[in-house]
Amino acid sequence: MRNRKAFTLVELLVVIGIIALLIGILVPVLSKARASSVRTKCLSNVRSMQIAQWAYATSNRGYLIQGGMSHGTDHANEELTWFNVLNKYFGGKLAARCPGDMSPHFEVPMPTTTDVFRRTSYGINAFLDRDLCPWGPGFSEPDPNGQYVKIEQIKQASTVIQFVEMAWQGDYAASDHVHPNLFATQFTPSAAIPARAAQQMQINAHGGAINWQARANYGFLDGHAESLTLREVFTSIYVNHFDPASPQPLP
Repeated sequence: MRNRKAFTLVELLVVIGIIALLIGILVPVLSKARASSVRTKCLSNVRSMQIAQWAYATSNRGYLIQGGMSHGTDHANEELTWFNVLNKYFGGKLAARCPGDMSPHFEVPMPTTTDVFRRTSYGINAFLDRDLCPWGPGFSEPDPNGQYVKIEQIKQASTVIQFVEMAWQGDYAASDHVHPNLFATQFTPSAAIPARAAQQMQINAHGGAINWQARANYGFLDGHAESLTLREVFTSIYVNHFDPASPQPLP
């Protein structure tokens, strides 16, 4: 009798089928593990910014850091942007880019410009910027000047967002702040709000489509950071985690 030295066609097909099955099982698992790692590293970046903000406030009588890069094509105050300022107060060098950030504008200038690039994945909430703070119909004035300028003015720092992830494309891709008061008006249909918010923030930076379940990382004024859906941070101009005068949707 002769020894068999090769697989039969049936055996070969069975082996190929098993390999394909294992790949089908492993690829989603590895993809989820990578996404989780990216989200965790990004959260660490945001927490570092919050630590630097507290160091800045401690050294500057409680004042909050300010934006410096306009949306669109104007970067007149780039040297004074919050990111450059906080770098001086952080023990090491702050990470400017989220590892999952797919914006092309770190390498490619913004449309219609030759010298304006994306400098950071992150931005601040304009409600906490004394020069950008919106107030008026639908928003309560925090003080006689209509501005939040110090941490002590925020009654519930643990519920107010300071840092967000900026949109990868569009006018806000090269900016360092967002205007949450523009996400909606009292007349905006609920279904339209995610698309409006996505013009400024990358609301699905860590999962989901452009809808209420889109997930991104947010840094809160008390120093903690969370990965949350848009629904968890913004429900309307009256109820959200951006306007310090708003009743918060989460405990």
